[in-house]
Parts: sequence; structure tokens; C-alpha cells
Amino acid sequence: MKATSILNLTPVKFVIAVGGIYTSYIYFGLIMERLFSTDYSGLNRPKGQYEKFSYGFATSLFQNIFSFILAACVNRFYYGVKASRMDLKSELVISSCSFGSVFMASQALAYVSFPIQAIMKSSKIISILIVSFILGKGQHTRSQYFCGFIITAGIVIFNLTEGKSKKGDTDTSFIGIAAILVSLFCDGYLGTKQGEIKKKFNPSQWDQMESLNKWAGLICLTVANVTFQMGGFIKFVIDNPLVIKDLALLAVLGTCGQVFIFYTIANFSPLILSIVTTTRKFFTVLVSILMYHHEVNVYQWMAIGLVFAGVFIEMIGGGKKHGKSDHVPLPTTDDVEAKVIGKEEDVTRRGGKAA
Repeated sequence: MKATSILNLTPVKFVIAVGGIYTSYIYFGLIMERLFSTDYSGLNRPKGQYEKFSYGFATSLFQNIFSFILAACVNRFYYGVKASRMDLKSELVISSCSFGSVFMASQALAYVSFPIQAIMKSSKIISILIVSFILGKGQHTRSQYFCGFIITAGIVIFNLTEGKSKKGDTDTSFIGIAAILVSLFCDGYLGTKQGEIKKKFNPSQWDQMESLNKWAGLICLTVANVTFQMGGFIKFVIDNPLVIKDLALLAVLGTCGQVFIFYTIANFSPLILSIVTTTRKFFTVLVSILMYHHEVNVYQWMAIGLVFAGVFIEMIGGGKKHGKSDHVPLPTTDDVEAKVIGKEEDVTRRGGKAA
């Protein structure tokens, strides 16, 4: 049997999809956590005696640059596309939301542990429900509100049952939680704009990827300069050049993850994609706990179970409705898989080939 024939077998495609997503995003999460907790001076000094990386904008910027270059090359040299279907306003809206989501989630790691950040970021249904309620858009079922309640309860229990922090850590942990909440709000607002953009422009996946990363990168540079973080980041890199390796690795992993997401969309149903990406998040938390020796008590394990039970219930219920949904996600450089479910309709209309 030829190699091309083997690659067309459904079981082989599934292994490629799952392996690619798991490898890219689990490794991505571990590198992200390491970035905010490592002594990059090479001196291996005790914790608390070295300057920690705290420039969340850099994680966004490096991904924006790498993803933009890849998407632009695909659009120009493979599809022959030179301009986006979306207007400037739509591009700026989705780029701003994407930047806010990624930047605040990354910045939160300077103040909270990775398991807390990952678990809270898994609760995007909460942000969608809240934003929809505030804007008066969208109708949600009792099941969705029930899932939101379960997830919220799990997050609250996880945080309240966390071991006592060292003196002075309490205030900064609240800053981290606030940053994640802002990130979730950006996720929710982005979700409310997706249907509108699809109906009006119907942009391709690579069109979205190029436009989003182009403007998000420019916004990121502007924010970094206005807040005077760029100077501090450059000084940190000069003093700790080893950090460049992890920043570059994050950019490559994030972009590779998007490619495997698009591959999964083209070959499987939205429900399969939901299962793969949701279980990936769960395993990312588990691997982080094992790799970095986070202390998790029995109540926190129960809380983790509550969060992912709520996510799975919503995932299964949502998967049954995706066939009729107009919801078309716009991928971000942070957690792209949560925003691309539902793109199967466009792939089908294009003859099974992801655009």
C-alpha cells in the first residue's frame, strides 16, 4: 500500500490529528509555565533570588509574527490571495479581542500557578454567558447555565482550598485572577462577533489567521511601547539571552497547533475536535502538576473534576447542535482550538479542503 493511501485512512488521520494537537499544546503549556518560573541567567539561583520573566506581551508578539508569516505565505503562494475579505473594522475587533485574551492570560502566569490559569481558561462558557447577558445577545439553554454553574463552583473550590500562600502573595494572586477574568471576557466578546463576521464576509481560515496576527502583533507592539515594557523586555533579553529559545519555541508550537487544528476540522466532526481539545486541556493540567510538582489536595482534585465535567457536558450538548450552527470561530494564537469548532460547514462546501 502506498504511503499516500495509508495517510488517507481514517484511523491514521485520527492519530495524526490527536498526536499533533496533544504534542503541540501540552508542550506549549509546559514551556509557557517554565517561561514564568525559570532563572534564565544560567546561574541556577534559588527561587526568589533572580528576576522572573513577566513580559506577557512578548509571548503574544512572537506567536503573532511567526503565525502571520506562515499564513501570509500560504495565502500568497498556495491560494494566490492578496487581500482579506474582511473590512478593517472587523479585523481590528477580532485582533483586539485576540490580543486581550492572549496577553492577559500570559500575564496572569506571573501571579498565579499554571493549573489555576489553565482551569480558569477552560471555562470559556462562563465568559460567553456573561458577555451575552451584558450585551443582550444570544439565547442559552438551562443546560448551558447549569454547566456554567458547575464550572464556576469548581474554580471557586479550587482557589479557596489552595494551600496557604507565603506572606505577601495574596494580593498578587488576586491580580492574576483578575487578569484571567479579563482574558475570558475578551474570549466571550470575540464569540459574539464570530457569527456576524461569517454571515457578512465568510473569510477563510488562513485569511483569518493572517489578518488576526497582523493587527494583533501591531497592537501588541503599541501596548508594549506605551506601557514602557519594551525597554524592560529588551534589557531582560540582553541579561538573560537563554529566554529567546523558549519564546521562539512557544511561537513554533502555537503555530503548529493551529495547523493541526485545521487538519482536524477538515477530516472530522466538530464533536471529535471538541473531545480531542478538551481532553488535551485536562492532560495539560495533569502533566503540569506532575512535571512541576504542584501541591494539589483532595478538594482541589474534586474541583478539577467539577470543571471538566461541566466542560464535557457542554461539549457533548454543543456537538449535537453544530450541524445547524452559524457559529464560525476565529482562531487566536493562545487557545485556537476553543474557537474553531463549527468550521466544518465551510470545509464541506469547499469540497473537504481547508481554506
